[in-house]
Amino acid sequence: MSQPRRLIFANSVDYARLTGGYVYNTRVMRELAALGWEVVPLDLPAGFPRPDAAARGQSARLLAALPDGALVIADQICFSPLANILPREAARLRLVMIFHHPIVKELGLPLKARGLLNLLEERALGACRLVIASSATTARTLTRDYDVEPDRIVVAPPGIECSPPVELPTFADVPRLLSVGAVIERKGYHILVDALAGLRDTPWQLDIVGDLDRAPDYVEHLQAQIAAAGLAGRVVLRGGLSSAELETCWRSAHAYVAASVHEGYGMAVAEAIVRGLPTVTSDAGAIGEWLDPNAALIVPNASREALRAAIGRVLAEPSLRSKLREGALAQAARFPTWADAAEVVDRRLAAL
Repeated sequence: MSQPRRLIFANSVDYARLTGGYVYNTRVMRELAALGWEVVPLDLPAGFPRPDAAARGQSARLLAALPDGALVIADQICFSPLANILPREAARLRLVMIFHHPIVKELGLPLKARGLLNLLEERALGACRLVIASSATTARTLTRDYDVEPDRIVVAPPGIECSPPVELPTFADVPRLLSVGAVIERKGYHILVDALAGLRDTPWQLDIVGDLDRAPDYVEHLQAQIAAAGLAGRVVLRGGLSSAELETCWRSAHAYVAASVHEGYGMAVAEAIVRGLPTVTSDAGAIGEWLDPNAALIVPNASREALRAAIGRVLAEPSLRSKLREGALAQAARFPTWADAAEVVDRRLAAL
């Protein structure tokens, strides 16, 4: 029997678990293992994407200890801060980066920090033999903004788990809106709250499910905004939930809403679509690329007025909700699986 192909998956020990990036990375690795790859974990120290000097030094030593020719895959959060180390290792290691979206798309970063992060990402990308992009939109960004040649990019959209469609509750109840994602500025929750403030005379409740620890200043600002808008008790930050608790939220929701400023793919929106939830979302980043307009109301990025109008329509029009549900389930049948994503990556890795 032939020996399994071997890859090293480098990941920081404190990579945030309740994120689309973590799900993407770990599911692709799991499926590659199913295709015959021996996936060997390499634990990088805590602190990424902003490791201190000690963490960078330890990471450099870990990479230096790997044998020549080793195939090493890491998320951009782990590789980009090591941009000054990677070029010398690239001469002997086969480096592959998983790239979700530019780190500089995270809002609220000082201009100086944005410039440095952009430079580090460009340098790290230049050291990699292959870049795995989660969408065609991200692939175009890599080519346009980072000078990554198209033949060094493989596009592998995330798989979406099959899930039975939700049984939509009657709108005789107070309609429950759901939004899922870490509570950070890029997710646009402040835009969503502004939009909903104009619908305060309409019955609804919004549950926001996502990590509250990544951007505490933004969470504090958002909570103050909710209170100032008179929406305390109607907009509830539920924090990160277990898979079972999140599924309960999906099952009790009447509609899904999202106001992200940028998404490398938009996995939470896809999760709503696969469940047949009437959905309103911004067209941020890749979402406008893959989302069927028959499956959701797609509004211009950061337009509070358009978002408010679209949510108002979903709340008021039963026929629209039925139409969106039908369109969502039709698109859900066409979604790729995680096995599909891994097969695309597998073919490119085997050629390195």
